[in-house]
Amino acid sequence: MPELLKLPYLGTAEEDVLFAAWFVAEGKSFQKGETLAVVETLKATFEIEAERDGVLLRRLVEEGQRIPVHTPLGVIGSGGERLDEGELARLLHAVPAAKERGAGPAAAGSAPAPAERRSAPVPAAPAARRKASELGVDLATVAGTGRNGLIRAEDVERAAAARTGGGAADGALAPEFLAHLRSDSAAFAALRAEFKVALYRRHGAIVGPGTRLGANAVLLVERLVLGKDCVLADGVRVEAREFVAGDLLYLGPRSRVRCTKVSFGDNAYLAEDVEIGGGGAMDPEAELQVGSHGFIGEHVHLNPCRPIVVGDEVVISRSAVLMTHSFGASILKGYPNRFAGIRLGDCCQVGIHATLFPGVEMGEGSILLSGSSLVSAIPPGRLFGGVPARDLKAAATPLSEEAFLQVAKDLVAEFARQMERRGRVVVRTEAGGETRITIRDAEALHQLRFAVSALPAAAEGLAEEVRIYLRPAAGEWDGLPADVAGIDLAAAAVKGPAGPLGDAVREFLRKRGVRLRPRSWTYRGGWL
Repeated sequence: MPELLKLPYLGTAEEDVLFAAWFVAEGKSFQKGETLAVVETLKATFEIEAERDGVLLRRLVEEGQRIPVHTPLGVIGSGGERLDEGELARLLHAVPAAKERGAGPAAAGSAPAPAERRSAPVPAAPAARRKASELGVDLATVAGTGRNGLIRAEDVERAAAARTGGGAADGALAPEFLAHLRSDSAAFAALRAEFKVALYRRHGAIVGPGTRLGANAVLLVERLVLGKDCVLADGVRVEAREFVAGDLLYLGPRSRVRCTKVSFGDNAYLAEDVEIGGGGAMDPEAELQVGSHGFIGEHVHLNPCRPIVVGDEVVISRSAVLMTHSFGASILKGYPNRFAGIRLGDCCQVGIHATLFPGVEMGEGSILLSGSSLVSAIPPGRLFGGVPARDLKAAATPLSEEAFLQVAKDLVAEFARQMERRGRVVVRTEAGGETRITIRDAEALHQLRFAVSALPAAAEGLAEEVRIYLRPAAGEWDGLPADVAGIDLAAAAVKGPAGPLGDAVREFLRKRGVRLRPRSWTYRGGWL
């Protein structure tokens, strides 16, 4: 059945916008996600994408015309349908407001926009228009360096870098935009992911390249700063005065954040169904600070009505609960009642279903066992467990040089076993203090080599070489060939090019607590 293709709300305060170009001719079919048309505001360019497969039955606006929001752009239908004038009149009957403003569709009898209000579309390549929409860049402010002054994608990227590099912007959202979000957050959440990111950028947020908002995700915040390559997955909802995150944040599906002030370091990972909020979540002191490269598991509940401060590389396992307030019966009758923050030092581990009560602190490198309840402080490097938790022993046992070497050898052997279990052709050899793991992938050979401090040159014809050292000898590390990846276990460092073998080794080590530096890295999938 024919239906109207309307101009959606673009988050602009302008009364009308420029209809720049059609990308589909009348009578031509299109597929879901295909660009149908382009419109321009004073600040950016938007592509109108098809929400389903169909055919453009009739164009209702012309290129270069200025039109108000919700104006019918055209009529779309299914293959084989025809549009007569009676059906067109019926469809347009519900949109008189556009015609009253003198900017409605030409086919509906409205006058064209006055000549003095028209402006020529900015000359830009389609890739540049997509990049401008992604980064929230106004094409009218970008100088094209291509042929005939055509704006290219790299021109847009340079403009975006210049804008964020030295400006005074702090990520504060425009009040009118925030008011619109709060008045109809469900409608905004349902918008296309790239469109939502572009709107946030356009109205003041600082959002790095590659950052994505999933389906039905929405952030109701006064100040928004996100680094590059962040993912806020499907169904995420955030309510805060400030929400700041570094690069590579992952906030899992259906997670809920409600807190006055929230900050995450680089590469923080929160699994699905995490809940941050609860009673007092919007109090003036309600603040959550999570460091870099940590993990928060499924169904974790954090209640930051007082500050919760989490260090770097902290693991909070699934279904753990951190409470910063407790109350019940009257404090005037002698019942306990406390409001106090929680602090977790770097490299702490909180077990499954563990509970932390107000005012507790875990020292660096400490561990709280699963199912435990913590009501007192844990010193650095200690392991606590029980209800209530008590000191059991040291959290870690120092390794001798011999034990360190054996653990490293066991890791290499286990990696080879995991590759075999995944159906890969693996050949393992040992000679002259070197362990060599060769893996065939299609016709390509990938080789992992392990030694204590030094390795000779490899054979020719490898698609990828990864060298692992216990402690590389002087000059060995700096002298690695440019096409070889190296891992120094003692320094927990990695260098050289990435490949499927190197990425798999790095992810294998990460799952065993070995986080290599530089740490701002995430596994994008592959052999594991």
